[in-house]
Amino acid sequence: MRKLIVHYHLFKNAGSSVDAILRHSFGQHWISFDKSDPSAKILPHELDRFIDENPSIRAISSHHALTPLPLSDAYEIFPLVFIRHPIARAKSAYLFEWQKQLGLERPKGSFSDYVQEKVLDNDRGAISNFHVCQLSNVAIQGKRPVHDESPEARLARAKERLDSLPFFGLVEFFQESLVRAHFYLKYHFPELNVVNRVINTTQKVDQNLDAKLVGIRAELGAELYRLLEQENKLDLEFYKYARQQFFSTVPQAG
Repeated sequence: MRKLIVHYHLFKNAGSSVDAILRHSFGQHWISFDKSDPSAKILPHELDRFIDENPSIRAISSHHALTPLPLSDAYEIFPLVFIRHPIARAKSAYLFEWQKQLGLERPKGSFSDYVQEKVLDNDRGAISNFHVCQLSNVAIQGKRPVHDESPEARLARAKERLDSLPFFGLVEFFQESLVRAHFYLKYHFPELNVVNRVINTTQKVDQNLDAKLVGIRAELGAELYRLLEQENKLDLEFYKYARQQFFSTVPQAG
């Protein structure tokens, strides 16, 4: 059976580093599959068709592809998904969207401005329960994703989806995640060269998560920080669950 890696490249979740590993390892047999519309989504049926139309591809990276995994008798997918603390991720999204993406030396506004604009303009997608939204789709085909109606059901669906994955990594424990990815994939993909590559980072990778959150709270102020937490109530619970699952396999050192 054909085997291939699908990297579900979640925005600001160390995806550029993972893509670099795949591109370096597979060369022309790695491909990026996204649409021209940045808000577009690729449902499992469309990904299945793309895989069938590209028989030489060994690895695919996509910002737009949504789980569940497509199922086929012709191939086996080895998914790569990375999860990140939602508050730290929001700060990274700000630095990317308001500075790097615009080619500026400094962000066009403060992080507080960014959070308020996202909430007031109802453009919450990048910083509001992002993981749960990305991992709770139930549609296999069609033009748009479908989610359970209640927030509780979407959270439960995302947790079930995470449990169904043979691998997921945590951005905050990126090196440990790469070690696990090595053992997960190396037998099936001997050409894969998993090393610690960090590309397109906008924050110091060695800064402790707790220190980051303290800094973000000080930057936003208590009221706006609480608003950001409320906007990510589902994602904070999901991240807590993901971290518990990650370390239930291999306990955290120290």
